[in-house]
Amino acid sequence: MTIVSTKKYVFIRVFKTGSSTVRRELKKNDPDATAVTAIMREADGFTGDGLRRTSHVKSSWIKENIFPKMDWDWDEYFKFGFVRNPWERELSNYFWNNGKKTPRQYFFKEFLNHRLLKDGQIDQANLLQCDYLTDVDYIARFENFEEEVKYIFNRIGVPLSQKIFHYNKTEHKPYWEYYDDADIMKVHQWYEKDIEMYNYEFGE
Repeated sequence: MTIVSTKKYVFIRVFKTGSSTVRRELKKNDPDATAVTAIMREADGFTGDGLRRTSHVKSSWIKENIFPKMDWDWDEYFKFGFVRNPWERELSNYFWNNGKKTPRQYFFKEFLNHRLLKDGQIDQANLLQCDYLTDVDYIARFENFEEEVKYIFNRIGVPLSQKIFHYNKTEHKPYWEYYDDADIMKVHQWYEKDIEMYNYEFGE
């Protein structure tokens, strides 16, 4: 879940960017870290639909719905989240879904064709990363995960476990070995805004 703490930080979770690992470290090492769902359950005026949306939710939604309700000042908080190379992110998403075997086992090309239709359904897993992270203070990169986590935890004053266990990690060959030219372009077209904003390239 998205995390808010009285230490004045907000962690915005972006799907398949190491967010489960960061969330667990925050919950384990900061007694003041609270999942947004818990805050919502204690406040009046939130619907069940709102509660279901908060595993991975846009920073703009938190800003517009949580902070006014709790009478908090958004500008006083350090807001952060992670982004990831879109080509690698889609491959990780594929292996994660394949492990769950839902909705069915796909070959990677089939998976991309199903998930990245021009007018297809957009959900948490393939929403643009930049749409999650608006009006935030720091955008960390998954490619430098351990260094980024150390910097962030030092910045927010939360101790870090000596050894970080990476939850929901998928095992596979380098992502570029799974792509052909058509699939490279498919991901590029879908994530064009992320690629330009965060300066990602295929094959990094």
